[in-house]
Amino acid sequence: MARDSKLLDALLVWIRSEPAIRAVVLFGSRARAESLPTSADQFSDVDLHIVTSAKKAICETDWARIWPEGGFCFQVMRTASGGVSKLTVIFAEGEVDMVVVPPSRLLLAEFVLRLGLQNRVGAGTAGLNAFATIMSGGYRFLKGEKWWGAIYRRVVDQMPGFRISDAQACDMANTFLCDYLWVMKKLDRNELVAAQRMLHRSLLETNVVLLHELRIRLGLPTFQQARRVERLLTTDQIEAIQISACLEKNDLKSAARQV
Repeated sequence: MARDSKLLDALLVWIRSEPAIRAVVLFGSRARAESLPTSADQFSDVDLHIVTSAKKAICETDWARIWPEGGFCFQVMRTASGGVSKLTVIFAEGEVDMVVVPPSRLLLAEFVLRLGLQNRVGAGTAGLNAFATIMSGGYRFLKGEKWWGAIYRRVVDQMPGFRISDAQACDMANTFLCDYLWVMKKLDRNELVAAQRMLHRSLLETNVVLLHELRIRLGLPTFQQARRVERLLTTDQIEAIQISACLEKNDLKSAARQV
């Protein structure tokens, strides 16, 4: 835990001295109470929302200078939920994920919510729900709360987050059956790698998404993408969703029937 505290301390110095950064929000496990089963542990990285219109400047930051003793290794930019960018910076002594959010996106979100248009903006609804999902578990402003805090509160209060309706659950179940039949045909044709790929890409994913929705409805702690299920579920519950199969026809068939 000490190394991550040093990482966060180094980031705070950079955040407060960088004028291009309008606001920074700490979210994820490091923003949760230590007593919760979803709180940070020694493997948790530092998750930040960074509000800035200067993405290029953030990407060109000299991370070795920001945290000299951290042992900067590399960085990578990817697309995050909601269509924004996520910069991951890897140090030998820690990791930070920075979701880079243009101020214009937040102002648009506030406008949409203020007018009650959140259910009429198509893809924008998914973006707002992705935003609400990651922040609903807890967040803390490190910079800019005076100007941006109300927008974050509005999104978390008014958006349900990533959810699955009853109709969507039924559609997923029907798709699951189609994929199951596809897997069994591929196994009969001895296309073992293709079948194994579908087991993990589609059938396991369906189990994971539906389990997440079920736990939300029951008011239980949960993460997307099956994170920390080993800590949150019983052994029987884990066995009900897992896939364990060698690249062998009968083993793969058994695994397909289980999920």
